[in-house]
Amino acid sequence: MKPLIRVLWSFLLLFFSCTSEKPELIRPGEDICEYCKMVIADKRFATEVITKKGKVYKFDSVECMVGYYNHNEEDIKRAYVINFLNTDEFIPAELASYVRSPQIRSPMGMNLSAYKSKEDAIKILLGKEGKILDWQALRDLIKVEYKSSN
Repeated sequence: MKPLIRVLWSFLLLFFSCTSEKPELIRPGEDICEYCKMVIADKRFATEVITKKGKVYKFDSVECMVGYYNHNEEDIKRAYVINFLNTDEFIPAELASYVRSPQIRSPMGMNLSAYKSKEDAIKILLGKEGKILDWQALRDLIKVEYKSSN
């Protein structure tokens, strides 16, 4: 009897340790932003996080996801952003390049968009006002902006 319990216990342990790390499909007009509770309307700015328990939270903007991330970092396993130039492509948030430009208007007003490479970010920013940020600079910006707005 004991070997059977060990086998069952091993299967349960394996089952719960294999939570997904892959992002889920974002459904504009249906999914709700976990941070601001608005409907995700524009997939180009959508993001999501996967917790260590395997729960997926979706966001309507980069700033909403980073605001959530900054407050819940210890519980987050992965964070993804959608490539502004290819809305079928998720990018690990820490690897993306970000553009903040008033000429690229985003849902929550910070006008942040994400790109697969710094070269793509430079091309999209060409002739526009704004700046390019990496993951850490973005997190620092959101800490300051969200602190000053509360």
